[in-house]
Amino acid sequence: MSKRPLKVLSVCTSLGGGAGRAAYRIHQGVRSLGVDSRMLLKNGRSHDPSILTLDEFVPNNPFYTAFDWTRNKCKNKIQHFRWNRYPDRDHVFMSDLRGTDLHGALHKLDYDVLHLHWINQRFVHVKDLPKDKPIVWTLHDSWPFCGICHYFFGCEHYKQQCGSCPFLHSNDAKDLSHQIWKKKADVFKDLDLHIVSPSQWLAACAKQSTLLGRFPVTVIPNCLDVEAFRPLNEEEISPRWLGLQEIGKKKPLLLFGAVNAAQDKIKGFSYLISALKHLEQQGHKDDFELVVFGAKESELSMDVGIPIHYVGYVGNTSELVSLYNLASVMVVPSLTENLSCAIMESLSCGTPVVAFNIGGNGDMIEHKTNGYLAKEKEDADLARGILWCLHNNQDNRLGVAGREKVLRKYTFETVCGKYKEMYEGVVK
Repeated sequence: MSKRPLKVLSVCTSLGGGAGRAAYRIHQGVRSLGVDSRMLLKNGRSHDPSILTLDEFVPNNPFYTAFDWTRNKCKNKIQHFRWNRYPDRDHVFMSDLRGTDLHGALHKLDYDVLHLHWINQRFVHVKDLPKDKPIVWTLHDSWPFCGICHYFFGCEHYKQQCGSCPFLHSNDAKDLSHQIWKKKADVFKDLDLHIVSPSQWLAACAKQSTLLGRFPVTVIPNCLDVEAFRPLNEEEISPRWLGLQEIGKKKPLLLFGAVNAAQDKIKGFSYLISALKHLEQQGHKDDFELVVFGAKESELSMDVGIPIHYVGYVGNTSELVSLYNLASVMVVPSLTENLSCAIMESLSCGTPVVAFNIGGNGDMIEHKTNGYLAKEKEDADLARGILWCLHNNQDNRLGVAGREKVLRKYTFETVCGKYKEMYEGVVK
């Protein structure tokens, strides 16, 4: 009698954003290797029958709807009161432990391994995690091992017990960040956790943390459909970009793309502007043009003379792949990154990337081999990197090296094979 396939339930708030895209790729990859994987989402719809949404577990009656609305209203007022004790807090991404009523979904569904991805935006409260199942938790940011922050920047309070949070502008050792840290610690001690980090950098941070340091931490990168994200011939470029294609024949195109780039400081938008101003002042105003996706012109203020083309949100994969292919250089000026989807996608399409030497960027970008790693927060070096890539990729050697790196390390087969081995190893 043949052994039944291993059953895995992957949990992620949605399929949007870098974490959602990475989670879904892993889910698809392990299914292709014979794992009986399903996904549970809070938000969104999908035609994939292996994906479940939380509303499938919500009672369908008006009395419950009224009760749930009232309960959430009360919870939110209480939490707003707690956050409002810190009126001077920084406008950085922070989350408490608010979750949604899961209606027993994590206990009703049949699975051998629970695989957590990004569970915030009031989706899963850690107290609802099962104590009788092995849990693989892939880190897409620092929230699992910090009190409240998703990006800790230079703060190292996660190595102790949080508290006196610099983002809250608090001098209280038992402030909200410590209170959330303590609640996490109380829950985590009873869980069978197995931590995965896509980057070497975040793995090292998790090992140094007091919340996750005692659990096994494994580095498994994110994966990519290398058949979709690939170098294209000229005739394969999406018709939507014919205008850009004609411009690209005359001069190089730089590419920048990020969701919420204007408001989210970690995207490094201000550093991109400064780098472009350096290049303009150096006489390169007419040497290339910039393409911006993921944002509208009205959302961004680009006070530079270099021509800019705003193409808005690009949700179609073939159109996104075409953009990567049209670009001579992709610029990712983020101030913190785990393992950037944009960098991996660009390299897979044979387009070199310029980024700061932070986080997991060095896992993918090999300096002056498939791109350029600029010194952290140095816009002048970011500008130098753009020029260096433009001047040193005439024979496409940088693009070829980037594609080869992705084929070696980030294919479904390579990455998801490691996840399958992990699933099998944690089941007792």
